[in-house]
Amino acid sequence: LQQLRSHIKSCFENIGCFLMPHPGLKVATNPKFDGRLKDIEPDFKDKLQILVPLLLDEDNLKIKEMNGQKITCRELVEYFKAYIKIYQGEELPEPKSMLLATAEANNLAAVSSSKSRYTKEMEKICGGDKPYLHAEQLEREHIRCLTIAMDLFDATRKMGGQEFSSIYKEQLQKDIEEANDNFKSHNEGKNIFSSARTPAVLFSVMAIAYFLSGFFGIIGIESFASLMNWALGIFLILLITWIYCRYSGDHASIGQHIDQVANVIWDK
Repeated sequence: LQQLRSHIKSCFENIGCFLMPHPGLKVATNPKFDGRLKDIEPDFKDKLQILVPLLLDEDNLKIKEMNGQKITCRELVEYFKAYIKIYQGEELPEPKSMLLATAEANNLAAVSSSKSRYTKEMEKICGGDKPYLHAEQLEREHIRCLTIAMDLFDATRKMGGQEFSSIYKEQLQKDIEEANDNFKSHNEGKNIFSSARTPAVLFSVMAIAYFLSGFFGIIGIESFASLMNWALGIFLILLITWIYCRYSGDHASIGQHIDQVANVIWDK
């Protein structure tokens, strides 16, 4: 026990204690106690008003550290999640389980921090208030930010060894690729030519159909003229439907299907 106490003391720079009075029998013995202040002893409430500022006053708050490395609130949450998971059972976890949970939380915190760094770097390049970037330039920036994030993950002190951390490194890369897909979609939405592609394609098809209809009508091929009139009517309906879906927000899936039709025509 003495060795255990010495080890615990070595894990913290400072150890303090604030002894609270008993909250009262209504709190301790009543199974129906629901947290009402009137059931708590006045002495306990008085001391609570002293304890809470000691814990939460900004002058007393210090940046938490794990393995000698400062951690953010986002990283601290990963530790909470890991420890809550292993304490959900009725029995106390084995020391090995605690070690694995700490290693898992440690690596998840590194993943979270590295992904956050990638997102911040990309936001500087193609965030909501940034102009449209060419796809090739965006890809170069993605690779640069990906390298920064992966280097940060590798430089972060982690438990479990390289083989254990490789699983989380793969997860980080997968998460970043998903985030990159979102950045690409968001960036493409800023491209005015991309936004105008569907109506431009539909209108062009209508113009061609109108011209061919008149041409076939002049030379007397009524069947082809009628077919072009049908095509003109269909694409006019598609254009009106697309405008309605785009600017009303209703039936977005129909608008997406019309976009796909326009993209196929554009590619051909």
